[in-house]
Amino acid sequence: MKTPMRLAVLGAAVLALAACEPQPDKPAADQAAPDTMADAAAPAGDVDIPTGRLGDAVVPSHYRLDLTIVPSEPGFSGQVAIDVTFNEARERIYLHGRDLDVTEIYLTEADGDRVDARYTQVDETGVAAVDLAETVEPGEATLHVTYTAPFNQSLEGLYHVAEGGEDYAITQFEATSARLAFPGFDEPAFKQPFDISVTAKADHAVITTTPEVSAEPLDGGLVKRTFATTEPLPTYLLAFAVGPWDVVEWQPLPTTEIRDRTVPLRGVAAKGKGEQLTYALDNTAGIVEALEDYFGRPYPYKKLDIIAVPDFAAGAMENVGAITYREQLLLLGDGTNVSTQRKQSYARVHAHELAHQWFGNLVTPVWWDDIWLNEAFATWMGNKAVHAWAPDQGYGNITLRGMLRVMNVDSLQSARQIRNPIDSNHDIASAFDGITYSKGGGVLEMFESFLGEAAFRDGVRLHMERFAHDVADVNDFMASLAEGADRPDVVEAFESFLYQKGVPLVSASATCTDGSATVSLSQRRYLPVGSDAETDQQWQIPVCVAYGGDGERGKACALFDAEQASPITIDGQCPAWIMPNANGSGYYRWTLDDAGWSALIDHFDALNTRERLSLGDSLAAAFNADAVSVATLVDAARIQAKAQAREVVMSPVGDLASLHAMVDDDATEEAIEALVRELYAPKLDEIGLSPSESEGVEVSLMRAPLVSTLARLGQHEDLRDTLVEMAVAYVGDEDEALDPTAIDPSLIGVALAVAIDEGDDAFAETLKAKALASRDASFRQRALVALAQSEDDDMAEAMRTLALTDAVRDNEATAILFTLMGVDEHTDDMWDWIREPANFDGVLARIPTWNKGDIARVGSMFCSADKADEVKAYFEGRIETLEGGPRALAQTLEGIELCAAAKAAKADEVKAYFEGD
Repeated sequence: MKTPMRLAVLGAAVLALAACEPQPDKPAADQAAPDTMADAAAPAGDVDIPTGRLGDAVVPSHYRLDLTIVPSEPGFSGQVAIDVTFNEARERIYLHGRDLDVTEIYLTEADGDRVDARYTQVDETGVAAVDLAETVEPGEATLHVTYTAPFNQSLEGLYHVAEGGEDYAITQFEATSARLAFPGFDEPAFKQPFDISVTAKADHAVITTTPEVSAEPLDGGLVKRTFATTEPLPTYLLAFAVGPWDVVEWQPLPTTEIRDRTVPLRGVAAKGKGEQLTYALDNTAGIVEALEDYFGRPYPYKKLDIIAVPDFAAGAMENVGAITYREQLLLLGDGTNVSTQRKQSYARVHAHELAHQWFGNLVTPVWWDDIWLNEAFATWMGNKAVHAWAPDQGYGNITLRGMLRVMNVDSLQSARQIRNPIDSNHDIASAFDGITYSKGGGVLEMFESFLGEAAFRDGVRLHMERFAHDVADVNDFMASLAEGADRPDVVEAFESFLYQKGVPLVSASATCTDGSATVSLSQRRYLPVGSDAETDQQWQIPVCVAYGGDGERGKACALFDAEQASPITIDGQCPAWIMPNANGSGYYRWTLDDAGWSALIDHFDALNTRERLSLGDSLAAAFNADAVSVATLVDAARIQAKAQAREVVMSPVGDLASLHAMVDDDATEEAIEALVRELYAPKLDEIGLSPSESEGVEVSLMRAPLVSTLARLGQHEDLRDTLVEMAVAYVGDEDEALDPTAIDPSLIGVALAVAIDEGDDAFAETLKAKALASRDASFRQRALVALAQSEDDDMAEAMRTLALTDAVRDNEATAILFTLMGVDEHTDDMWDWIREPANFDGVLARIPTWNKGDIARVGSMFCSADKADEVKAYFEGRIETLEGGPRALAQTLEGIELCAAAKAAKADEVKAYFEGD
């Protein structure tokens, strides 16, 4: 078989891990001369190094940063003055600084007296001790630091990027990487103003958080640029960008009923790419206004720059006044010849980052254990904002779809609760995952539905008012929500989802008596087959049951707070069907008895799109728990595939791919492929392979996943032949430019992958050469991932070798390697390859500090107990010191074991069904 089906299941993991980036070389600070009072050795006998929170013995109140940044140099320099308050007498203070060569450090007290000091990095995470020459009593003082540091080479801190023969410097500070750029108190609770100046080349653009207020020419072709004082900010929300950037001045955001001032708006891109920012800039005002309408308060900052970064670890980062993005999210030109999917990606990510300007930036968490609220809120609010901005463009169910996807992770015994304790810097990486973003967003949506949209919004607005330019924790948010919504009972219910892991499973059954019905409910934790986790958890669940019959429809709700709920009574009728999650708004899975499932599937047309998606997820979950049959799952897929809503049409694809991956014999695989063609070929015939001028957004968004499903999972030969023709025409000969008119832009990725899959060596070499020569991040990523899907051994060897070279960007390298790991023909070879010490170290060097632990997920492609033992044996002893590593390994091992258990429980049934079908 040409296409490795595991890739269909692996796709989400590849996308998530494609952001993994490298770690800088270890400290240069330990080479400082003794007379600078800087030393990298930990003070003798110190056992109280604060690797978590620094405490409040000494706290900052104002920073003055004066940096010199020339991207073509190996490093940069800085002078920092931090006004601090001593709350107790101290002769040693702790702050943050990582890989900094401190050449001078001293303290000036309020009376002007100087106190000499010694700087020592005492922990690899960037905790530094400042030993003072004498005890400093409580009061005000200023800490002065002069230092140099190398540009980071792994996409964190202040790092260097080469693009198109030019050098750039850019920052990524969240979560704990500001300490790579300057010494300070690198925690979200410390929120204070910054005065910033940057010395750079006269012909270089300098962008930071606030507008430039003055420029002073200096010797050597340099200019010192000074910027307006910031609002109170934590260190992680600052940003710097220096280099020969194209800076596109755009129309300011106009005044509105909520905002009585305009806001300067600019787009920033690498040299020669500024003209590609038109679409992104043109659509920014509408999204900002949708957010302002919700919050009832204006955009909080002096300006808004959006920056397309050539190589970037994350998707985007919400830095105040200078938001950074991967290039492919912003560089959309004027929007023509760009797929609807890419435009949606831009809008969703842009809205997420803009939502942070209120929730996260204006109001900041006290500590990283509440980063869930930052990210969950921005996920939910960003999706809500783009739907309000463009209600007919297919954004309405994004939060729901994310919530349903993350339930698979939340079903693991090794899952974590939403609000998880963060005891040290090593724990922070685990807080940035699907539980934070998607489960958190889904829980917010559930409680908005429970309280009502207006009441929930009132609570959010009260929170913004109370804590503007300040910090707040989960208890503050709960209090604001309860008071603003006038629902104190919401707190305990909300906390039942915050402080325990897992997905509730609500079992529902209806009993009719004397023309009325009672719906009995019970709850426990959902677990897939093979899990040995405990099931006796309870939540306070806002449950709404939809029901109907004879064209009528109703809804009954209850706050379900016990193992067994009081029955819900439906007076005056015996419904033909019940749906235990009305509008799909609840963060829970649900199940019915056989008669209930049958009745609900028979009345599929009575459900709305969200309910149909919830039904598909809960039915698949029941199958994965060995509670329903293959026949029931497939019968439901036949009905879903005939729907009109593209999200419903495509929802069974993951289940069909899982069935395909579960079996090993060709006959069953071919039968599943035939079923895919039977279900989806008529839909492609209906919408066509090429877009029409009159088609709506639903059709436009359906085409690419539909084509990919048929071409890859369904092995539709005629379609594959057509895609190869399109790919060859698009790529052209070696000396020709790409031809974007040859193919619908949404189909480029799948067409390239199929063409590579078909094994044309000349095409593959041409594609690789063009990808490596291109400055188009979107094309490069599509091409390199397609090449990594080749079954050819020589190509696989070439691609994994390429991934450890400077010819590819760091985010491209990890995408290549994890894609290769997912190709059945190469999984074992890749596993052997990555365990070679030089290769393991090389891969690890391309992953940033905060994501290194995810290297353990290379083992997630296996599906046997023996392989679980092998992965465990290899990583134990290697993973413990990598941020997020122990949890990543635990989830990987559990995933392998559950895959093996599902295969043992269901594979024979799958074979028997398709042999008889």
